[in-house]
Amino acid sequence: MPKQGRISLARSGYSMPVDAPAYQKPPFYYRGVRCISVAYETDADAAADLLPEPLSVGDTVTAALGFYEYPWSTFGPYNETILTIMCEHKGAPMGYIAHIAVTTEPPMLGGREIWGFPKKLAKIDIGLDKDMLYGTLERPAGVRLASVLVRPERPVPLDQTPRLRPASLRVIPAPERDAERPTCAEVIETEVEQVMHESWSGVGSVSFHDASTLDPWNRLPVKRVLGGSYTVYDMTLGFGKVIDRLR
Repeated sequence: MPKQGRISLARSGYSMPVDAPAYQKPPFYYRGVRCISVAYETDADAAADLLPEPLSVGDTVTAALGFYEYPWSTFGPYNETILTIMCEHKGAPMGYIAHIAVTTEPPMLGGREIWGFPKKLAKIDIGLDKDMLYGTLERPAGVRLASVLVRPERPVPLDQTPRLRPASLRVIPAPERDAERPTCAEVIETEVEQVMHESWSGVGSVSFHDASTLDPWNRLPVKRVLGGSYTVYDMTLGFGKVIDRLR
């Protein structure tokens, strides 16, 4: 005699596969995060080409390339690289994530599905050589897409460390052949809390190396380097909220 399926929303896990979820429900907790970042002035037209319509930039645009080492998190340990555009949504300052790469699968899956972070797997190295902190991004291994160098020189008061609300665009394609729109196309703001332990400023260098049409990290050209930073902090990555949609 046929038996009806027994998985319902009440009996399914938080993420797929529903009988063995790839990741759990937020929030996610991070301890001892190390971030190396370089801010630079970039081209306004190039930035506008990468922004969803609800976001905007002025004539002078700042971008940042950051490398993150997560030695302990509830996603597990991993490294990450983020290319951010400083922008506005209805007059409120935000940091839009244009490209992002990680070294392991759980944060890639959760990042894409929950918050719309456009994560891909890549080879990311972060380290210290002499007086310089460095980060390198390769995808695939051997094809270097981007790198930063930072020499920390001066401590920054912890309450003066800049923090922007992160924004991302979550697009999920529709499964129907004749669908005119994706299932969703949402601009999402992510809830992030940080407890800063160290903050340093200094000289920075940023480079985009091998051009790749598959991974165009070089679409935000470096017009002028504004400076480098090194921070150490704990973080709680919470839920997100939809602040706009593509029309």
